This record gives sequence, C-alpha cells and structure tokens, in this order.
Amino acid sequence: MDALEKSMEIIANGGEGKSLAMMSIQQARAGDYEAAKASLKQAEEAIVKAHQAHSELLFYDAKHQDLHITMLLIHAADHLNAADTIKELAAEINYMYKEMRNV
Repeated sequence: MDALEKSMEIIANGGEGKSLAMMSIQQARAGDYEAAKASLKQAEEAIVKAHQAHSELLFYDAKHQDLHITMLLIHAADHLNAADTIKELAAEINYMYKEMRNV
C-alpha cells in the first residue's frame, strides 16, 4: 500500500469537492439553482472518491497494522473532514438562498 499516493488522492479529491461545494454556494447566491445543484452533485462525487482512498488506508491498517502516520496523512484526513463539512453546509446554504427568494 502506497500511503503517500493514497494521501494525495484524498487531498486532491477532497480539495476538488470542497472547491465545487464553494462554487455551488456562489451559484445559489447568484440565483442559478440548477448549476448549484449540479456542482454540489460533482462535489459529492469527488468526496466519495476521497472517502474510498481513505477507506482503503483504514482497511489496510486494520489488516497489516504497519501504516506509518505522517503529517501528510493527517493533512489528507483534515482535507477530507473539511470537504465533508463544507459540502453539508453548502447544501443548507443553497436551500436557504432558494427559500429566501421563494423559488
């Protein structure tokens, strides 16, 4: 198991998910709810990929118990956590924008 490669997958996909979720908020603020919905769906897909890489590391560690925890791996987990949080908040913020405008 290449923990460095998996860490980079988590960071890349988590970062992509986070960026797409933020874009979704901007689109909702502009009133483009269909684009916001599409961006949020893309964010979810990227975050799922990050979770898959994270799960692979977890299962590897459970089986082999020789995974070395590095700052990069901690950074990757932080990216994933932030992406999850921002995606959930984006969904709520988008909903509020839509409700405020009675659409």
